[in-house]
Amino acid sequence: MKKTIFIFQNFFSVHGCVIASASVSMLLILAGCAGAYKPVPKAKPTNAPVVESSMSMRSKRLAPSTLPPGQKSTPVTTQLTETSGPKPTAPTAPTVQATPSQSPEPAEVVAKTPVEVVTEVVTEAPAQAPTVTTTPVSRDPGEATRQNLVLERAGASHAQVVLIGDSITEGWEGAPDQLHALVGLRSAANLGVGGDRTQHVLWRLEQAPLIGIQPKVIVLMIGTNNIYDDSAEDIVAGIRAIVALMSAQCPHAGILILDIPPRGVPLDSARAKITQINTLLAQCQWPANARFVCVSGQFLDTASTIDPTVMPDLLHFSQKGYAIWAASIKPELDLSLAAQPLEVIPTTTHP
Repeated sequence: MKKTIFIFQNFFSVHGCVIASASVSMLLILAGCAGAYKPVPKAKPTNAPVVESSMSMRSKRLAPSTLPPGQKSTPVTTQLTETSGPKPTAPTAPTVQATPSQSPEPAEVVAKTPVEVVTEVVTEAPAQAPTVTTTPVSRDPGEATRQNLVLERAGASHAQVVLIGDSITEGWEGAPDQLHALVGLRSAANLGVGGDRTQHVLWRLEQAPLIGIQPKVIVLMIGTNNIYDDSAEDIVAGIRAIVALMSAQCPHAGILILDIPPRGVPLDSARAKITQINTLLAQCQWPANARFVCVSGQFLDTASTIDPTVMPDLLHFSQKGYAIWAASIKPELDLSLAAQPLEVIPTTTHP
């Protein structure tokens, strides 16, 4: 028993010294830290603007009032206030110097690329869809007789002057004296078909090209039958298609494109469209062997009306009308034939 008590005394004696020694060491460390601590001096107040955040202002507005009873509180505004002193300046972005790998391209290279792209876009012409006036179409079966006759003439005739058009052109056959006044001793082939439109002329030129005739001059007047169904631009496109085909078939022949004569009363809608068509025809770029001539101005008087003795139905010519038309066309025809040798061949029975 005594031995057991002795053992416990020794144990607590040894461990008590250890605990006391550790406690003393901890106290010495804390004392050293306390001696090494130096308080950080408070920053001096500056004149920088005092800006309160919206959160702090909101907390002020939401804080319970501590004013004495009966005294009203002044609402806190969210307006920012600024004390006297220099205004803070916004930080400037740092300047970055380009390295050799980051150096910009020369200005002349950058400016050249868009110019080339624009040039390609401008010079690239959009494809135009064919219109009714430029699509070759045969005449109805009711007009087959006259159409077949003209196709036969185009394949068998030899003439220096070829007349192509609608019923106004076909009407030269009823005015042989006026036609002789126009062509003189030169032979002529009348390929006009009443009711023709631009698309019908294109079809016949494809079926019976003018290569066999090889005329010196081709006189064309077409388009009046397209007036009420097609736009002025489409009618002009049809006439241009006809001229292009004739020029390809007869590159050495002169081509006279006559203006469309007036028709109807002054207030007829055809009048304005005819004027527009003739204006567009005058502005067209024609092949080297073709030219547009205006010869119908004398068919209207000062009141823009048509003399019924010239056009009994205000559309087709009388003998007097063909005489006026022949006199107007002759100077232009003679000009086109001036460089051509005179070939005296009797005119066929189909003028």
